[in-house]
Amino acid sequence: MKKYSILLLCLFVSWQSFSQANKSNGISGPAKQINFSDPAIKDFDIHLIQHDQHPIPSAEYGSKKEELNRLRALRKSEMKKELGQKNNRGLAVNPSIVKGVQGNTSNSVPNDNDIAVSNDGKVVSVVNSNIRIYDDTLKSIFNKTLTSLVSSIGNYSWISDPRVIYDPSSDRFILVCFSGNLSFESTIIVGFTQTNDPTGAWNFYTLNGNSFNDSTWSDYPIISVSDKDFFITFNQVKDSVSWTVGFKQSVIWQIDKQTGYSGNPLLYTLWSDIKYNGAPLRNICPAKYQTATMGNNMYFLTLRNVASTNDSIFVTEITDSYQSGNAQITQKVLKSPVNYGFPPNAVQKLYGTSQQYLMTNDARVLAAIYENDYIHFGSNTLNPTYLNAGVFLGQIKNVSSAAPIVTADILSNDTVEYGYPSMTYMGNNLSEHKVLYTFSHCYVDSFPGTSIVYKDDAGNFSDVIPTKNGTSNINILTDSTERWGDYTNIQRKYNTTGRAYLSGSWGKSSGVNCWVTIVDNKDFSVAVNDISAEVSNPLYPNPTDDLFNVDFNLDKEQKVRFEILDMNGRSVSLLMDTNVKAGNNRFSFSTQPLAAGNYMFTISTKEKAITTQKLTVR
Repeated sequence: MKKYSILLLCLFVSWQSFSQANKSNGISGPAKQINFSDPAIKDFDIHLIQHDQHPIPSAEYGSKKEELNRLRALRKSEMKKELGQKNNRGLAVNPSIVKGVQGNTSNSVPNDNDIAVSNDGKVVSVVNSNIRIYDDTLKSIFNKTLTSLVSSIGNYSWISDPRVIYDPSSDRFILVCFSGNLSFESTIIVGFTQTNDPTGAWNFYTLNGNSFNDSTWSDYPIISVSDKDFFITFNQVKDSVSWTVGFKQSVIWQIDKQTGYSGNPLLYTLWSDIKYNGAPLRNICPAKYQTATMGNNMYFLTLRNVASTNDSIFVTEITDSYQSGNAQITQKVLKSPVNYGFPPNAVQKLYGTSQQYLMTNDARVLAAIYENDYIHFGSNTLNPTYLNAGVFLGQIKNVSSAAPIVTADILSNDTVEYGYPSMTYMGNNLSEHKVLYTFSHCYVDSFPGTSIVYKDDAGNFSDVIPTKNGTSNINILTDSTERWGDYTNIQRKYNTTGRAYLSGSWGKSSGVNCWVTIVDNKDFSVAVNDISAEVSNPLYPNPTDDLFNVDFNLDKEQKVRFEILDMNGRSVSLLMDTNVKAGNNRFSFSTQPLAAGNYMFTISTKEKAITTQKLTVR
């Protein structure tokens, strides 16, 4: 896999407590109970698409995109000789695709994919503007438009930007969406399940999207939960202008989540006027906890999302729960060793003489997760090597310390562009910092789809693996730039090691579609590399029906792992994990317990793979 990757220690820039942020407490109106399975709910599945959208009208965005397209074309002509080169195989174990299905049917743009899965195996998938619920095998058990479900609390012509999250500490789901893109109609809609069954009863609330009475409306929610609270971030956008030029401020809603689960009026703090050096922080993204054991605090990340190139990372923290009455906002500013930058739009496969692009918005933080004092995050970015659209994948180590360490990578190459990353934690203990990412892909010679990539504890990436390739370009709007995001999501199943569920988009003749996938990742620190690149270690006989003998050499005594994997890198059998003396060694095993088929046999230490060989059982 080709990538632009630099890993360096960051420089600690500054730390300050926010004296500029405003804090106001409030209480919502009463809950409205809605049973999703109520047969009285009528669903006409209404959708309204504005085909003549022109998604980037502002000079700040549009002119930058046009200039990047021009520079990319020049760069591409200089690099034609490199096209079609074979990608290098990733060093980390490849994740495997268990199952994928056509997800929610969406006739709106953009897709806005989000997904959550409970320990009980209920999978909730949302897009603009409907919700579908599956069992853990992705059998659909519920499907309705969001407009129909919330019709009892208001007459909303359209619902936008749905988000859903599973709270493993409470075994409940939370759903957020909004209606209205003018201040007088801006309404935030929040729902909490009464039990762990998302097809049953929910407690729904409405919040004022124009809480400041300043002719702004609430746009682009991002959500997370802590031990006691539920958080929503929004951008406040001025009336009657594009979001690209109408931004006023980003705000944070901190809600006592137990009030929502119990069906009582929501108790909350609304944090506003959040600035650094007098400038509002734009697009604040919370870092989702990744285990059932959560803290009372919450971290948030912000980048300079419209800068041509920048290295600043703003880390905001709300220090305590709503209930404590002691919550404050603090901030630290870090430097990335790899610059991110305002991304160009991705180029779709050329049909005829009309070139179609996929909108990448800007370089805001799109997703972030927190685990064991690490934050992992991702954004869209310019890849300076190819001057095309890539994903900026960052990591902050020891985030609570006075001097955190930042590492970062940019992924894309000369034949594929990426956008809209999200991620989930795949580690099993405090010392593991393994991450599985998903993002959208767009090939030079094929169609848009969704991919995954895994990063192991050593920072090595696997191959980028498509979970779904498109069968057509995305072509809904009359404008040459199509909506692509505006986000994706992937979530681990907390009580099933190595399993995750994701929702992404793909191109189809009917437009842009949702694809839901189950992914397994069984990383036991074994790298499965190309056999031709391995040191020659005799494995005989092959194929065979009985006994194998494997010779290998160690330069020192150390612990060695012997394992059989399937061809997708999943563990079939851990044969032995023990100390082995230095020098020449031979390992023998029988294949009789294995079903006929192809496998990979690996010998590895903690530091490296000693040998990886294909094994055929007849």
